[in-house]
Amino acid sequence: MMEHAEMVRKLQKKLNDRRFVHSIGVEYTAAALAFKYGADVEKARIAGLLHDCAKYLTTEEKLKKAKKLGIKLTKCVKDNPDIVHAQLGAYYAEKKYDVKDEEILTAIKYHTTGHPNMSLLDKIIFVADFIEPNRKMVKDMEEIRREAFEDIDKCVIHILKNVLEYLKTKNYTIDDMTEQTYYYYIDSINMKEIKQIKKQ
Repeated sequence: MMEHAEMVRKLQKKLNDRRFVHSIGVEYTAAALAFKYGADVEKARIAGLLHDCAKYLTTEEKLKKAKKLGIKLTKCVKDNPDIVHAQLGAYYAEKKYDVKDEEILTAIKYHTTGHPNMSLLDKIIFVADFIEPNRKMVKDMEEIRREAFEDIDKCVIHILKNVLEYLKTKNYTIDDMTEQTYYYYIDSINMKEIKQIKKQ
């Protein structure tokens, strides 16, 4: 795998200043969450750093590249082509930054939508992308940042809920994976609570 410092230099050349600062913020936040939950800190740093490595592509380039790679262009992707940057990011991380670790690549691939039954690293990158220090203060951000370091599953649900509510108010097409992930974790939390009640 490419040296970390080289990754940083290469990424800085590709992204605009705001996006690069965001990527460093996600790397930092992902590392902090990895420390907290006992995940691999180095994997968290790399996935956090590279999660938006394909974000510099124009809309046209994203769609063209996605088509070439056989990425399914759903209605949601056609309505909001930027969403495909996550899948392209996993491809670019492997091909341009020499990342071969499947866990890192999966975390990058699903950092926007999440997916049912996420690994701890998947959750960390999903959450870190939303809460990193440079993000603007959206609805419930203080509470979500606190939850991130208290109960990561609860935090994932809170983020998904807010994202779905926001997309509905704007009449944006909602990605099926985002909805599936939300209901998966709602069911998961409910099952845990039911089991706890039965034990009492």
